[in-house]
Amino acid sequence: MLLALVREGNDEAFGLLYARHREVAGRVAARVMSGVEADDVVAESFVAVLVQIRAGRGPTVSFRAYLLTAVRHEAARRRALLRRCEPTVDLDPAGRPTPDLAEQADLRDAYETLPPRWRHVLWRLDVEGVPPRELALELGVSPNAVSALGYRARAGLRAAYLTRSDAA
Repeated sequence: MLLALVREGNDEAFGLLYARHREVAGRVAARVMSGVEADDVVAESFVAVLVQIRAGRGPTVSFRAYLLTAVRHEAARRRALLRRCEPTVDLDPAGRPTPDLAEQADLRDAYETLPPRWRHVLWRLDVEGVPPRELALELGVSPNAVSALGYRARAGLRAAYLTRSDAA
């Protein structure tokens, strides 16, 4: 009944589902993640499920089973990201040597020559670290389209940067 109301756009019904299942989702997340990370996993999972329901997909019968699967997948995704991160002292946070001031100016100038949409996508993907699926919702396109747009924007930035540095 609540699931049908959520499908119709009833936010209060989703609030009731949240209140009903938050605790068990938190316990599942806490098995594999620490405190704040577990809370983030639960929040992201609820959002992901709501997005699926609003898109006409997602659970039709067992909300809890679908939610707990989403929690496990989000926790696994975050653990995989943590495994890929290796802290170093000599590199900047992105893992590259820090460019000198002239290179930074050339890069900034090249970035400013890009179309606004490319700049937005590059900033959200590469600086803020927003996943393509999240940015896709913001832009109203598919995650694959966001990835392709990011690829083209990086190529455009590379070309603009090389043009500027060759001219100097």
